[in-house]
Amino acid sequence: MHKRWLTYALPIALSFTSVFSASIPSHAADASAFTDTNRHWGAETISWAVQNGIVNGYEDGTFRPNAVVSEPEFLAMLLRAYPDNAVPAPESGTPWYEPYYSYAAARHWPLLQNTDRNSYNRGHVARLIAATQQQALNLNDSIRYLLDKGLSRGKTSATVEGYKAADRLSRAEAVQFIRNLKQNVSALRPAPVTSTEASDVPSASQAAVSVKGVAIGDSADAVVQKLGQPARKDAGEYGFQWYIYNRDYTDYAQIGVSGGKVVALYSPSANWQTDRGIADGSGKAEVEKQYGRPVSYIMKGNTRFMINYGKGEYGTYEIAGAYVTFFYDIHRGSMVTGLQVIEKSTEQALAAFYPDGSDALARAFELQSFDLANAARAKLGLQPFVWDDKAAETARKHSQDMGAKGYFDHDDPSGRSPFDRMKQDGIAYRAAAENIAAGQASAIFAHHGWMNSEGHRKNLLSDIKRLGVGVSFGGQMHIYYTQNFYTP
Repeated sequence: MHKRWLTYALPIALSFTSVFSASIPSHAADASAFTDTNRHWGAETISWAVQNGIVNGYEDGTFRPNAVVSEPEFLAMLLRAYPDNAVPAPESGTPWYEPYYSYAAARHWPLLQNTDRNSYNRGHVARLIAATQQQALNLNDSIRYLLDKGLSRGKTSATVEGYKAADRLSRAEAVQFIRNLKQNVSALRPAPVTSTEASDVPSASQAAVSVKGVAIGDSADAVVQKLGQPARKDAGEYGFQWYIYNRDYTDYAQIGVSGGKVVALYSPSANWQTDRGIADGSGKAEVEKQYGRPVSYIMKGNTRFMINYGKGEYGTYEIAGAYVTFFYDIHRGSMVTGLQVIEKSTEQALAAFYPDGSDALARAFELQSFDLANAARAKLGLQPFVWDDKAAETARKHSQDMGAKGYFDHDDPSGRSPFDRMKQDGIAYRAAAENIAAGQASAIFAHHGWMNSEGHRKNLLSDIKRLGVGVSFGGQMHIYYTQNFYTP
């Protein structure tokens, strides 16, 4: 018996946000008179920190050990713990923390330069502490450094995951980090100056977001030097070129390049990081804890582009001059399963929701749809599909027909099913299936929409062997996607 599956997808869209608030230093109190630390796990360390002039309590007699710490507050504690680091008093009319930032910047320590206490987390602490020991490391390597050197035991376990990089930093945790450091190292040292830092361009390990060690603003030459030549260069929906790295589907990435610079990033794999500890597999709640809730629209000129999140399948945020989209897998507890970054001016330059259609862009979307299907399969331990030209041509004709005749269905107006069309085109199969979608602005959004739909997901993760994809621009829904699967 031939197996046949039919499934549909509806359009999806975008979103953005940022969070900021001010921070203040704590007030003095007698270390022996705190009313809220007697039974706290950090009581002894808190007393040690107060006695050594590292931190004070509050005027109401509390220490508030669970209160969240901002970056300048932690930096000030750190430098007070090593009094040989002479930090001058702030000049009249300047913020209290300015001398601390100036001192740290002169030593090339990685900093957010953000006083919002809700923006600072344990991951930032790991990178800062590693840098003070002359270690210019990315987030995960910084955490490993702290664990290996006995500077942290993690939060739930002594592992990168158990360290809980995305969690905000409490006052008790802050002084514990500093006490661990004091017990193990005698001095704070300047971080090494990399060639990238020397040119005043943030390194990928310092960037808000990076993919395979590449960040927005990097040169195209640096990308090729780091990652090698791409497997191909695709047309991009924003007018740039996507450098496609697909030789290993477990490490898939797309790097958008325009004018010799990186203006976009995309990955569905575990090869990216953010400076707030969000990574592949993080929960949606962790993302919203770090970045807040996505906004409902983006302004382009005088036009407000409203955003439809569907079932909460993704969220886009304005972060460090770029729009960063986290894609979620609602079938796996809404964990992060992909990330796209578009440089802000590049997004603003696309003064429409849909790109101008072209044959080159349609072919790019077809190949990317195939690659993303295989990246999703690789992530779950499945063998990749084999590209099939016959299936692609059948799929392409159906996408063109839907746009030209104004319908969205597996059966065309003459009543032919996908299986009729495959047979008519000379495809003999033991099992076959079809996915269709319309209205998604790119193959990336179409793919994640399919993966969050039970029927589409079944086809993408099935044991069928071959896949062809056809994309067409035009019609009421602007872009039509068809995937035809079959096993000979």
